[in-house]
Amino acid sequence: MKKILHILSVALLLPIFAKAQDPQFTQFYSNPLYQAPSFAGAISGYRASLNYRDQWPKMPGKLNTMNVAIDANIDKINSGLGLIALRDVAGSASYSNLSVGLLYAYNIRLNRRIYLRPGLGFYMNQRSLDYEKLLFASQMYANSTSQPVLPEDFSNITAFDGSCSLLLLARNYWVGLSADHLMQPNVSVTGYDYKMPIKYTVFAGLKLHKLERLISTKRQTVTLAANFRHQGVTNQMDVGLYWYYSPIVLGVWYRDLPLIKDYSRRDALAFLIGYEYESFKIGYSYDFTLSHLITNTGGAHEVSLSYKFEIERKRKFKSIPCPEF
Repeated sequence: MKKILHILSVALLLPIFAKAQDPQFTQFYSNPLYQAPSFAGAISGYRASLNYRDQWPKMPGKLNTMNVAIDANIDKINSGLGLIALRDVAGSASYSNLSVGLLYAYNIRLNRRIYLRPGLGFYMNQRSLDYEKLLFASQMYANSTSQPVLPEDFSNITAFDGSCSLLLLARNYWVGLSADHLMQPNVSVTGYDYKMPIKYTVFAGLKLHKLERLISTKRQTVTLAANFRHQGVTNQMDVGLYWYYSPIVLGVWYRDLPLIKDYSRRDALAFLIGYEYESFKIGYSYDFTLSHLITNTGGAHEVSLSYKFEIERKRKFKSIPCPEF
């Protein structure tokens, strides 16, 4: 019974007292504007995308994240613009974050095959908590006469934030880095001052082509990729590969820091399947938990949708070698 009460307490109060971190997406390339502002407008026309993640569904407290984004390439000024909105809800007390951002990226041609895309992001964040859903230890025992004491300042907070990034592109590889929460906004809804730590992300990949027989118009590709994130005291790395054979994409990812003993956690093994039909893409991934929570979480489900609106262009657009799932 005590173990059950402890789990309930953690699920209800964790979002308030835990160190703040950003939500994560397994299909981070299907959510490129969240990955880095440099991806804004990195297409030949317009793009709309939606991502939904349900993490640890078996735990008593929801961890759901939804993200919608639109972006466009502005060929005349070698630029890209994007608009992104994210809502993250954690815990049974519905600790939520609503973030709306405007992104800008500029395309620089270094030579015939290599491009550089610096990017900037500007955001407005609002965090809130439904304190009436909070459950304290004193309320879990029938004989308790004590009443919970709440902070005087339980209220919604609004803050502004910024990010920057840099993306280097070549024919079959890419390297990028980004820094989020440059203004380190206060994320506490309890009257205390806790600043969101800056999140640093480094990502890279290599696409390998395999040509089919001459009578076939299809092409197979295998893409190797890695994504490293550091925020506060937390480090995390995803390494994996995609296999693409039109119209199907299959992928597998391992989330851990296996080469750094102090940080190795064997977090998760993720599997992906995607389908592409003309300009429409849909992907589903499942994170299989490998840590000591393996029997308690239910893993994580993630769905992505995207659609591209192609337009006629006077100049040929440099395609991005990154996968889109």
